[in-house]
Amino acid sequence: MVSSRASRAAVAASTVALVVAACAATTPPPLPTPSAPVPLRSPTPTATPERSIRATPSPASELPGELADELEIASIAPEVSGNVLTFATDGASVLFASDRSADAAPGSAPDLWRVTPGPSPEPELVWANPERAHSIVGIGGDLGTIAWVETPVTGERAWNLWLMPRGSSEAVLLDSHPGDESVSSLVPSFSIYEDTIVWTAFDRGTDAAVSQLKVARWPAWEGTVLLERSAAEAELWLPSLYGAQLAYTEVRYSADRTSDERHVYLATLGETMSEPQRLDESGRATMPLSVSGAVIWKETDPGFNMFNWGTIVRHDLETGLSESLVADPQEYVNYPSAGSRYLAWWGADSFSFGVYDMLRDEPVTIVHYPDASQEGVLRPHIAWDLVVWLHVDSDAGADGTSELRYTMLPPLKPLP
Repeated sequence: MVSSRASRAAVAASTVALVVAACAATTPPPLPTPSAPVPLRSPTPTATPERSIRATPSPASELPGELADELEIASIAPEVSGNVLTFATDGASVLFASDRSADAAPGSAPDLWRVTPGPSPEPELVWANPERAHSIVGIGGDLGTIAWVETPVTGERAWNLWLMPRGSSEAVLLDSHPGDESVSSLVPSFSIYEDTIVWTAFDRGTDAAVSQLKVARWPAWEGTVLLERSAAEAELWLPSLYGAQLAYTEVRYSADRTSDERHVYLATLGETMSEPQRLDESGRATMPLSVSGAVIWKETDPGFNMFNWGTIVRHDLETGLSESLVADPQEYVNYPSAGSRYLAWWGADSFSFGVYDMLRDEPVTIVHYPDASQEGVLRPHIAWDLVVWLHVDSDAGADGTSELRYTMLPPLKPLP
């Protein structure tokens, strides 16, 4: 379980909605400069914080990790970020939803903000939501192409999936909940790679509710259904796209829906999608990550929901073999994410924060807080070389404090 000292820190809601737009331009903007050997591109600026975003020295209570000497960690002060419900990185910037604006509805955080590491990393408003009582509940992206899901905080059965193409300032509405009572209101999961987005969503279907896997591409961004299942029997979840390599989770329910099996499938995505191949043998696989030459996923213990804590498995696409990864000092982890060299995950022990070095095949500690402290790390997320997390301190004031922190990790380079 996550430490109670960390979980006591308040992290408020956030939101966003509305704006219809389309992509213009005849060619997409260029991607950031490549960083060899893999991935083929990776931003490399380091943070030089000023004013409201500052460099964060290691406090006396913080024990340096193995990467401590190589990293410059920056913080976004809570009075600058506002209350943050959800955040992520697209590899080039830190993205977060916030209630910074005074006219945000109570309990909402309706606007999408961005902080780009560099000489003057001031927060930039990416999208101002005209619906002030909606919250962004999921964010993702790839080097400037960003997507987010927003829902009303007033309880309506609704969600919208938006995308802002790289180099654009206008949002495209990709998908929405149909409003039917018979259709699950669980929000979409999605993955972006360059100028392609893949997502899962529930819809009304021809005869009954369905679970769908969809794709849209630049420049039209028109959704196409890749797979469809009867929602009464199965659900499609958590796609992960790396080049043409597409992994996803399929959940199959028992007849009485008291139990399920979860499998990770892999397909090749071109003009059409190849026949998916099941990768796991356990029936407990979920949250897959497509990376170069492998698919990584989380497995929960028998009987636990797919969103519970679990362990990490790597499946080698060349050999077809699967193996468990050592996540020391974490016994259980959740919500893994993949960068160019490192994996990140939310550890059940929030006192310790580290990443997994895929080049050296070993876990690496970034920071560890001693048992006497009230500090911890929640919900780390990595894309390419940029990692962001929520630092919480339950000892700071009556309600504690929380702030976003981020750093650029060492890029890929040959072993000595």
